[in-house]
Amino acid sequence: MIRIVYLLVRPEHMSPEKFAEECRVHYDMSHDVPALYKYEVRLVDREPKDTHVPYLGVGPFDAVAECWFESEEKYQEYLKSSVRKQWFEHGKSFIGKLKPIITRDVH
Repeated sequence: MIRIVYLLVRPEHMSPEKFAEECRVHYDMSHDVPALYKYEVRLVDREPKDTHVPYLGVGPFDAVAECWFESEEKYQEYLKSSVRKQWFEHGKSFIGKLKPIITRDVH
């Protein structure tokens, strides 16, 4: 399984409410993207202060999104999709900045 995590920052001019609305639209659009096994997006509610190790200053960011792909072949199919390109165009309309991270399992 390939998973890409995205830290998302809304544009400075966009309200948190409008950003949340666009995140929901983007989530709904994800159901039509070929080869995308799963898409999740979660809005940042707050940051806990009771960490047990030194705090890493990252952000601020407004949401965390994650794309899942069943295989490298499915990921390549996704990259070539015109629907995915349209989905990314929508993303450009409400995402000010992002940080993508491709993760791997520890087992």
